[in-house]
Amino acid sequence: MVVVWVNLPPPNCLGNFCGRLIRWPIGLPRFARDTQELLLSSPRMAQRTKTITLIGAGNLAQALGPALKKAGYRIDVVVGRRHKESHRRAQSLAKALAAKWCALEAFRPGADIVWLLHTDDALAQTAESLSRTPGWKGKVVLHSSGALSSDVLQPLRRAGASIASLHPMMTFVRGATPDMSQVPFAVEGDRNAVAVAKQIVSKLGAEAFPIRKSAKVLYHALGSFSSPLIVATLVTAERVGRAAGLSLPQTRKVMAGILKQTLRNYLERGPAEAFSGPIKRGDLDTVRRHLRELGRVANATEVYRALVKSAVRDLPAARKEAIVRLLR
Repeated sequence: MVVVWVNLPPPNCLGNFCGRLIRWPIGLPRFARDTQELLLSSPRMAQRTKTITLIGAGNLAQALGPALKKAGYRIDVVVGRRHKESHRRAQSLAKALAAKWCALEAFRPGADIVWLLHTDDALAQTAESLSRTPGWKGKVVLHSSGALSSDVLQPLRRAGASIASLHPMMTFVRGATPDMSQVPFAVEGDRNAVAVAKQIVSKLGAEAFPIRKSAKVLYHALGSFSSPLIVATLVTAERVGRAAGLSLPQTRKVMAGILKQTLRNYLERGPAEAFSGPIKRGDLDTVRRHLRELGRVANATEVYRALVKSAVRDLPAARKEAIVRLLR
């Protein structure tokens, strides 16, 4: 049993810290670690952690930086990587945020929160490289990968930082800025880093939800099905439209109405009610003709077969067994 007098701020204490007696039936190393977490997630720390460093200046950083500034955070530094384009984007974003910028090799942690916005493949190397720099004790380090857990930041945890992953489930492309208040954020990691991450999300006007480390890859695959793979399907549809003799502008114009209504039906009524067409009706001759003519369009048959198999499995369709036999 360890009995320690710790100065912790009560929730409504606005003046001096008030002492609190804690009986801790554990060893001192764990006590020190848990006490640090309590201090970092306290109201006083929450008031102090207003400055964020952004490491990376890609599409996510370009959208997130202004949103954080609008939410009341100060971005002190935008950090870019070695190559020319990264430097240019970091300088441009830093100027827009009234922040400094520096190269990754010259970075030294100063802010309470450091948010790594690098690509997944670069995160491990970046974390290892940064951990060799002093000054991480007491810092909160976040990364924005949807597929990787907070464990990729272990080198920074060993250097004294508290770590978490905080991933916005949204598509970020150049020239389009999503409304961050409409973006759900998945979060997991150390207790105090998660608390800070949730506070950031709250200030953005959005909602955070917990995600298991072991579920991150499937969670990220959900995002792939929800955006880039939809775009990949639409690109296939464009090639089919061109094969039918339509120009690209005509094809997109023809697709626009049905695409928008389909998404509206899905979001408002669910997949079964949004599903229509020859698969639902069991029109075998139409499916057979589709397969024959799509053979003239590169890769279109493979995409069609995969999507029809998925539809027959999960959606209301007549003559399912006959459709499956036809696909063979």
